[in-house]
Amino acid sequence: MNRFKNIDRSAVWLFLVTITTCSFPWSERISSIGIVLLVLHWLLDKQLIKKIKSIQLDAVLISFVSFFIFHIIALSWSHNLSDASHTIEVKLSFLIFPFLFSTENYLHLKSKKQLFMIFCLSCFVSFLYCLLSSIYHFHSFGIASIFNRMNIADAVMHPGYYSNYFVLAILFCTFEWLNNTNGSLKSIYVLFIILFGIILTLLASKTALIFIFIFAIYIFWRLSNFIKNYLIRISFFAGVCLLFGILFSILPPIKNRIIETYQQSNVEIKQPDFSNSTISRRAAWNLEWQLIKENPMVGYGTGSANSLLLEKFKEKKYISLVKNNMHTHNQFLHTWIDLGLVGILLLLCCLVVCFIQFLKQKEEIGIWFSGLILINILTDDMLEIQAGIVFFIFFLLLLIYQNKKKLSFSYY
Repeated sequence: MNRFKNIDRSAVWLFLVTITTCSFPWSERISSIGIVLLVLHWLLDKQLIKKIKSIQLDAVLISFVSFFIFHIIALSWSHNLSDASHTIEVKLSFLIFPFLFSTENYLHLKSKKQLFMIFCLSCFVSFLYCLLSSIYHFHSFGIASIFNRMNIADAVMHPGYYSNYFVLAILFCTFEWLNNTNGSLKSIYVLFIILFGIILTLLASKTALIFIFIFAIYIFWRLSNFIKNYLIRISFFAGVCLLFGILFSILPPIKNRIIETYQQSNVEIKQPDFSNSTISRRAAWNLEWQLIKENPMVGYGTGSANSLLLEKFKEKKYISLVKNNMHTHNQFLHTWIDLGLVGILLLLCCLVVCFIQFLKQKEEIGIWFSGLILINILTDDMLEIQAGIVFFIFFLLLLIYQNKKKLSFSYY
């Protein structure tokens, strides 16, 4: 036991956080290993009792834990207990991470930069693996098949989930480029921004592209602050945004997604095809609103949303959506169906308190990362999917609780 006596807890913690961070772009579920190791690390502490006593019931912890506890309470009126168990499992992030990171967090400015740089490298290597896999499996169908958004991400996960990792990498690189004075590092950040921008274009996730477009507008406005005349600045900014928008929209993968979305937005919903993401979402959202209107206050209980929606699809004879087990594709609507109005308010509370905390900390990555989460849960039930919820809650709370007091440094 003495050999472990002088092991530096902070070094072990940073190692476990790093391998967990690196695992996200490689698999939907492999991050679970890192989470388990972090929990064990938290428990294997000779000052565990002191650490437990140090827990402070701040707004972030209360809102996250309350959201989880309400899922437990709502089991009592659930319409689908088998799906409810999966819901509780994925929502454990709301319970585990607040306690893990609020009581023991060794992330500081230098280690944060190192962590995100390693994350960027992991994202890049992961995409190279995906590209080689796509070439190997689809080369006989031509170059268009190799670079098809579904094929190129097939080796790891759905391109919609995959895109979020590259968005976070772009956030880090952009703010480091803006705030860093080191010339050689600036070049590396620019290179990463260009590479990840190309990757996002190939993955063509509408959610990620909408976010990046909004973020780019903000960056253009910030870069134009050298223009002192306000009217000239606005004119310059408007011209750059227009040019960027035109260039953005003529890139083939993005152009195809825009055309697809526009065409599907004006099609009458009769027999929606699952492969048409816009019209299938419209069909789902219409039926979800019907479910909400019938029981808006308390919902139908934890884990009920997808099964109730499937029954609605069957009633409407939406064959393709039933066959592919189409889910809600909107976290707010999903939570409202499950937990009612209280659930929606708790979810909003989680987002708002995090955003306010990031504003207080002047944490730019955290502020924009909160926006990325918001856009994702408006267009997908991202908090029902491990590739989404673990990634989002992990980084959200890691950043919120950074630079906290280090409570202990050695094992028993």
